[in-house]
Amino acid sequence: MSEPFAKKNIYDENGLLLLAKGKKITDDVLARIQGSSISRIAWDLAEKINICNERNLEYTIEILSAIIADSQTKPWWFFVHALGSYVDWLYVHCIDVSMISLMIAMEMRYSDDELWNIGTGAFLHDAGKLLIPKSIIEKPGSLNDVEMEHIQQHCEFGMSSLEPCGIPKGCLDIVLQHHERLDGSGYPKGLKGKQIHPDVRIVMIADSIDAMISYRPYKPLQKMETAVKALKSDGRKYSQEIVSVLGKMLG
Repeated sequence: MSEPFAKKNIYDENGLLLLAKGKKITDDVLARIQGSSISRIAWDLAEKINICNERNLEYTIEILSAIIADSQTKPWWFFVHALGSYVDWLYVHCIDVSMISLMIAMEMRYSDDELWNIGTGAFLHDAGKLLIPKSIIEKPGSLNDVEMEHIQQHCEFGMSSLEPCGIPKGCLDIVLQHHERLDGSGYPKGLKGKQIHPDVRIVMIADSIDAMISYRPYKPLQKMETAVKALKSDGRKYSQEIVSVLGKMLG
């Protein structure tokens, strides 16, 4: 991949210069920029959803920062790199979903290895959208049937793109299955119940919550309380045990 140049000075959240205008954005520099942005986005997320356990939040930031730094040496670095520059809100969404998934998994006593896998899969869950035209992803109104069919392919696009990179199977399951629902009403396979990977049950909730409470060009924002109620009302689609864990995390 060619290395782009910074179009302006890039600073971290403390005002320190990370990269001067005109300098190459190398993989190493990008990792430092992304590490800084993760912290900023995470604290924005904490305020948005009123997370009450700052210790878990800080540990989550450490894990996700380490995952992204480690990805520099992995074949799937291209996708991490590309998510940071394709659509602004998509990158923030991937961080949010990974953060929420990690915090839920911590409450459920996941081991460090299990946290690493779910954090990686959750961050890359929408990698397939890199193959969807921006005109569809950023469309301000409702999608027509053809556009909807196209965007629903992103799960399979992501899985088929990441599989040759040697990414762990559990992460691939997250990428492929995060739009499945427990009652079989999801896509792309219409899986239900135990056919869905346990980690996906967490990520589908994190994905749905963040989609409701965060900016999208095609719908208004919802409050966190309203979003949680929506998941509770869809009891056949989402694990209510995990929804309850999410509810207990909130201040």
